[in-house]
Amino acid sequence: MSGVDLSSLNGPQQEGWHCALCNARLFADRSLGVHRIISCGQEIDVELWACRPDCHTAARNAQRNRRSCSYLPGWSS
Repeated sequence: MSGVDLSSLNGPQQEGWHCALCNARLFADRSLGVHRIISCGQEIDVELWACRPDCHTAARNAQRNRRSCSYLPGWSS
């Protein structure tokens, strides 16, 4: 996987909660495949995930969805 330093991934990125490329919370995702990383001194295989269709589009969609979500405190419609 080019462009990503596997040793710099945080826990949520390794666990598939956040994008391995931009660290955004994942709501729609695509697999980047299984990669071997070192976690707590042990080599483990993890499947990494990224925003779908891409990070820029996902961020734009998330911003639009936040503006239209009126049931969460502090968010307006």
